[in-house]
Amino acid sequence: MSQPQKLKQLVVAEFSSPAVVEKYAKEATQELWASEEILIDEYFKSGSSILDLGCGTGRTTLPLFNKGYKIIGVDLTPRFVAIAKIIAAEQGKTINYQEGDATNLHFNEASFNNVLFSFNGWTMIPSETERLNALQEIWRVLMPGGHFIFTTHKRIWHGYFWLWFKQGIRIYILKPLGFKIDEIEFGDVFFKRDSSAPYLTKQFIHIPNVNRVKMQLEQIGFLVVLMKLRNEIVDRDKKLPSRDCMFYVCQKPFV
Repeated sequence: MSQPQKLKQLVVAEFSSPAVVEKYAKEATQELWASEEILIDEYFKSGSSILDLGCGTGRTTLPLFNKGYKIIGVDLTPRFVAIAKIIAAEQGKTINYQEGDATNLHFNEASFNNVLFSFNGWTMIPSETERLNALQEIWRVLMPGGHFIFTTHKRIWHGYFWLWFKQGIRIYILKPLGFKIDEIEFGDVFFKRDSSAPYLTKQFIHIPNVNRVKMQLEQIGFLVVLMKLRNEIVDRDKKLPSRDCMFYVCQKPFV
């Protein structure tokens, strides 16, 4: 099994423990972030279709369904999909939730007006090659003129110098010498993410250089309409722990 495949299994394991599932089941009844709602209202046409990738237990799917969008929620973690279906049924809502991998979507070309990949889900895909595959798949299933909204953390050096310095040594010096290194590429981070819910394993995420993300999007063919930090979009989000997430709004051109 390749290293990206092993890390993909790790990601599923991270979100499969009972305590973590319980935590995300509670979050399913929360509203959209203020910043999410502002961007969705601006760029997604009312009543249009949305593919909600990395939907989890339905935190974004439920409120978007309630706003009248034709939405399908897809997640890699089977347990999340099962819980999302239960929560929707308890609320008397018929929502199409499916298990699926963003790098290999089982939808026809131009199936959706919009795609949402919320709260850094795209950067939980191991390896740049697989993340590019996901962008290519999103491009494929998105209608011309449609929008794709997602977030990433922003790689910064201030306060994180030693993290990146030590990672550079592991990846560029120790790995070529044959040492076993967990990271596939520079920017991969493993950590215990949430003290409120015990995770089965260490947490994986890739923290990218945002200019490289922009270049990758343009390489696929997207027009990058907006790149802005969450706390720059709305004052209400400035006090939140995840206030420094970078939002990207992209459009698939008509031609």
